[in-house]
Amino acid sequence: MTDQDAVADPEPLGRRERRKIEARRRLLSAARRLIAEQGGEELRIGDITAAADLGFGTFYNYFESKDAIVEAVLADVLASAATAIGSRALEFEDPAETASFSYRRFLRFAHDEPELAAVLTQLVGAEDLFESSLLPYARKTLERGRDSGRFLIDDIELCLTSIAAAAFAAIKGVLSGRIGPDAEFSGAEMMLRGFGVGFDEAREIAHRDLPSLDLRAGA
Repeated sequence: MTDQDAVADPEPLGRRERRKIEARRRLLSAARRLIAEQGGEELRIGDITAAADLGFGTFYNYFESKDAIVEAVLADVLASAATAIGSRALEFEDPAETASFSYRRFLRFAHDEPELAAVLTQLVGAEDLFESSLLPYARKTLERGRDSGRFLIDDIELCLTSIAAAAFAAIKGVLSGRIGPDAEFSGAEMMLRGFGVGFDEAREIAHRDLPSLDLRAGA
């Protein structure tokens, strides 16, 4: 028996399973569009099912409430954003540029997706959701910077928690207007200086042009 024979092909999904997956995807996509257009307060289950071209009762086969689908939408949005940002950021050779790119891109979420960002900041447990999306890629960056000697970090976990909390607070500040549009630059600069990067270098890295990145793929 060859190795190829030993590994069974995965059983293809049946029609019913495919329809269930597609229906859930359509509900999430419709909810995301509606939240982006009108915010979370005005969101109605009937509007979601109508936009998804599904019957009203179908909704409850997948979500128990409006709050449940809102949380699912935001979890998907953050996971997609974290994957796109994190994967692109890790392509940089310099961990300092990786960290700056990631921080600035996450702060731009408040500008690029203001309604979704606003709903996120009001969601119960939002900080935990944000942190869990951010941490896997951030940890790789900090460990790479520390191990190479680029960053002076004694406690990776404490640093991760501080960065996530600071970024989340900055997003809220941008949405409220309390923090200006230059927050991404000054925030990235302060972060790098906290990692031990020199003043002038931290400022230069934090003000570099950002490569384009599409966070709406699959929306």
